[in-house]
Amino acid sequence: MKVVDDITRVISSKCSQMVAFLAMYVLLVVEYYRFVYLNYYYLMGFDFMLAPVPIVAGLFMLATAVALLFLLPGEEKGSYTVSMIVAVLFCLPSIVMYQIGRITPFIPIYSLLFLALLRLPLLEVQQWRLPRIAVRYQRWILPALCCLLLLPFPLAYGLDGIDLSLFTMGEETYEVRAALASKETPLTAYLMGPMRMVLLPMVVVYGLMDLKRNWWMTLVGVAGTLFLFLLNPQKSIFFGLFVVLAMYAFKSYRAKAGMILYGLLSACLVSALLNIATGHLMAESIVLRRLFFIPAIVSDNYFTFFDGHPMLLSHSVLGHWYDYPYQLEPSRMIGEMMYNRAETNCNTGIVADGFMNFGHLGAVFFVAIAALFVRCVDGQLRNPRFFGLLALLVYTFLNSALFTSMLTHGGLMLLLAVCFLIPTNEKS
Repeated sequence: MKVVDDITRVISSKCSQMVAFLAMYVLLVVEYYRFVYLNYYYLMGFDFMLAPVPIVAGLFMLATAVALLFLLPGEEKGSYTVSMIVAVLFCLPSIVMYQIGRITPFIPIYSLLFLALLRLPLLEVQQWRLPRIAVRYQRWILPALCCLLLLPFPLAYGLDGIDLSLFTMGEETYEVRAALASKETPLTAYLMGPMRMVLLPMVVVYGLMDLKRNWWMTLVGVAGTLFLFLLNPQKSIFFGLFVVLAMYAFKSYRAKAGMILYGLLSACLVSALLNIATGHLMAESIVLRRLFFIPAIVSDNYFTFFDGHPMLLSHSVLGHWYDYPYQLEPSRMIGEMMYNRAETNCNTGIVADGFMNFGHLGAVFFVAIAALFVRCVDGQLRNPRFFGLLALLVYTFLNSALFTSMLTHGGLMLLLAVCFLIPTNEKS
């Protein structure tokens, strides 16, 4: 227990977190050039250039991120932990790529706006007084609901494709997912996000809160998550479970923020050292390239392609009023632009999604909506053990459109859960 307390004290220290944050920035700068640019410039359009104006402006952006994170009060709120996710995954990679990778400066600027709206005391949302379903009922209702909502997946996809080798996360996962695309139904499309992002993780956490009596709930949640992964092998399903468990382990939001920061820093260091020692690219490619830099360069391609001719959601909810001018959907057009393959689906996050649809005003508006939504969820989430659910949603904003995140990736389901299902404290 003393070891856990010592770890919590170290990762919760504001000074140590600031040092780790700056170390993460330095590591991303080095590894962008040493690994990402040198190994993938010919394949994905990663660029490299040293110029004084972007470097100085980027340092000013970095100082702004540090000030927003570490010089403002409120480290014991969930919004601080959310801000750490945004600072590390949204701000730092885009700042580095603006400085030396020649992407547009608007991506780090709007990422910093997202961070500011989460940290500044402008959007404080009070807890709504709403009736909550008692835990003694939920311990039966939630597992039964999850089992019921899992049924459409084997009915749609079938059980023939289940293969335990999918847990190796190899290239075969992409082949299986491509084959499943034709089998997907509207029901499975709309259930996938709420199941993997909210309901199944929530059952896992409920069981952990009273493991002696409710161990079977954790077992149901883990088994349901693994079953869903075998049916549709999306890596986010598998790794989302580890995020929820890591966020459960620490009650303090400062400790959760430190866990995120030190965990990502350690993953980057280990994968880089593994590449240096063995020459193998896979681990560092997944951690550095895919997690940090691919979202930034995809967003930059959206800014380039849609600059001056916004889509006005004509490919989506406003398609009845506005004609969509292209044959391919936006994500596949960018996939063709980046990889010369129209079947490649390059989704983007809220910043480029807002710009694609309504220009710079759209980027600001979408970032503001996302920040307000996160603050609303955080305002109702009074049990820190369930914070992993909110962490998964914020990560979704990095790679998914705003309305997609809300409707099909579990955003609205999470809001309903924190309002009516999740207890207000650990003893509820």
